[in-house]
Amino acid sequence: MNSANDYQKFVYWLERSLFDDMKGKIEARGISLTETKKAVCVPLSKRVEASYVLPETLGRFELCKRQLSWHGASPYCGKILLVSSFDLKDSDARCEVVIRQSSFKPPSLPATEEKARLIERPSYRNARPAEWDNIGALEAKEIERRLNVMGLRRVKFEELFLSHCANHANFIEPAYFILEGDERVPYSIGKTSHVCSACMEWYNIIGSSFSKKLVVPCPGAVLFAGLITNRYYEVSQCGSN
Repeated sequence: MNSANDYQKFVYWLERSLFDDMKGKIEARGISLTETKKAVCVPLSKRVEASYVLPETLGRFELCKRQLSWHGASPYCGKILLVSSFDLKDSDARCEVVIRQSSFKPPSLPATEEKARLIERPSYRNARPAEWDNIGALEAKEIERRLNVMGLRRVKFEELFLSHCANHANFIEPAYFILEGDERVPYSIGKTSHVCSACMEWYNIIGSSFSKKLVVPCPGAVLFAGLITNRYYEVSQCGSN
């Protein structure tokens, strides 16, 4: 188990045949490999040493079904997601990203008008799946209920959804980023209460063209995986460091 200061998770997307081989090797080492059947952020928990999510599960969990439409439009569609607390470098699997806790603080965050401009750009409008915008009345009501629970009674649903969209847009074509040498490193442009489906960035579904991202957990990741509210996590493509 990792301590609070050395949190790390390795993310893999695997074809079925390679997954079956990996599963056998992991279990041969005496490590428990569990299947996640609900929230896809559960494998990010420090309490879970290694876990996988089958492709059919990624579209079945009602709470995040709309959000996971980004996965259905990605190159990872149909593959098995495997997340572990250790590097499986002795296998044939190619690591996608490694996730670590960060002390990063954002130098600036956008106002509402700037968020609106982010989602008007062709890069975002062409990338978003149609299902992402398809919010039913029941989901809107559930989101408003959660806003009340989080003490955000004065925040309107439309304002929150704008933040969700703009945050993803910033990982597609960053307007808010830091520079590491010549590399742009995009970061989440809102607090946990205003971020949705952060797993899209953690699992490299959104923002895969950048070698590093800085991502704040969404409320679901805090609830289901125990990640730290408003804390940034560094997501680095394996081999980029």
